[in-house]
Amino acid sequence: MAVLPLAAPDNNDCHARLAALGTKLEYLHEALRAGEEARRTATLNHPANTAGTRAYEEHVRILREMHIRHEGWKRLRHDYLEVVCSPDGAVAIGVMPGDAATGDPLLSPRNARRRGGSTARVAEENAFQQMELFAGPRPRNEIVLSKEETQRLQVWFLVWHRHQVGDKVFFPCELSLPGDVTDGYVTRWEQRIPLPAFQMDGIERLDDDGDGEIDIAIDFR
Repeated sequence: MAVLPLAAPDNNDCHARLAALGTKLEYLHEALRAGEEARRTATLNHPANTAGTRAYEEHVRILREMHIRHEGWKRLRHDYLEVVCSPDGAVAIGVMPGDAATGDPLLSPRNARRRGGSTARVAEENAFQQMELFAGPRPRNEIVLSKEETQRLQVWFLVWHRHQVGDKVFFPCELSLPGDVTDGYVTRWEQRIPLPAFQMDGIERLDDDGDGEIDIAIDFR
């Protein structure tokens, strides 16, 4: 199957818009790379959702690590969403798999799977009021938002779509801000920043069952 061409994003505009949010393309692409590498550790003998779960966990981890290390951002669990938050509490970034329209500025993508109520709430101007009280000291590199900060927080998502052709995999992607959510799906975006697609190759199928019997020499005494 041929890879459908996407309307190419303006790279200069993309970098400028990301910088205005306090992030960089390399952080987002590195998260996609880590997720794909984690996905490839799952075999056919793992539970069905292992590959996706491992990819998601690495997406979140690398997004957080890159922003914490290079930009001074903080971890945030916002209404059950695992995100990373800017030091001023104005912007947070999470991850969301999208459909085949992802990354194309001429189309309107939707999330690939139905989201929980937390995504709808952040799309509704972050109406959720996060608890400010913690039992004990706050963990390092973690932020707790005040009521006022929670109300003005913008939660953006790194939206990506995995498309495999032969031994190569392509990730059309964008950083976008949900506007409306209906029945668990984003139906309108407040803002979208289409990004250059990320690409990886070298996919190899893991040998799930082995080539044959394993002969182990045992010395009986």
